[in-house]
Amino acid sequence: MDELDREILNMLIANGRISARNIVKKLADKGIIMSERGIGKRIARLEREKVILGYSTMVDLQKVNMSIPRLVTVKFTSPKDFLQRVEDMKKYLAEAPFCDFSARTNGDIDWIELKFFNNSEQAKKEEDLYRAWFGDIIEEYKSYDLGIQKWGWQIFDEPSFDRFIQHMMKKEGGPSFAMDSTVKGKRQKITQYPLSH
Repeated sequence: MDELDREILNMLIANGRISARNIVKKLADKGIIMSERGIGKRIARLEREKVILGYSTMVDLQKVNMSIPRLVTVKFTSPKDFLQRVEDMKKYLAEAPFCDFSARTNGDIDWIELKFFNNSEQAKKEEDLYRAWFGDIIEEYKSYDLGIQKWGWQIFDEPSFDRFIQHMMKKEGGPSFAMDSTVKGKRQKITQYPLSH
């Protein structure tokens, strides 16, 4: 996958219905010249290689009455039937229409979930039932109702990340860099953070 593939994928992530013609226009605005046929071939290849798994629709959560996004974190305890109980919990979350994302984590918490509810009463009811059903494996349960500021993501590579960070550091007056370290024959960036802000 190259930089052009990433550009195309980011446009499709933002709008799964964007036409090849509009992709060509947006790429031309960035100085990239490509034909509609070439875009179509790249998209077909990305679908064939299972980079693109499908297309989805983004909706206004308020307008579809899903106004309570909730982040849940769980810390586990370990009863003797722990593995089976975690499988039960995973099955519940996989089948729950309100659970958008769930994953095992590392660190201070063991599990994280993102759920969407119609109202606070619904969210509280599910929380109470969840804690009753899986309380035997839950040591600590925390939930946070979210005021989402950004929704969606983009594909990026390490150079893109570095460019963004450098741009923000220039814009916001962040830490300075010096190129004066060598590790295994390669020069490394050393970040120098100010003592106070």
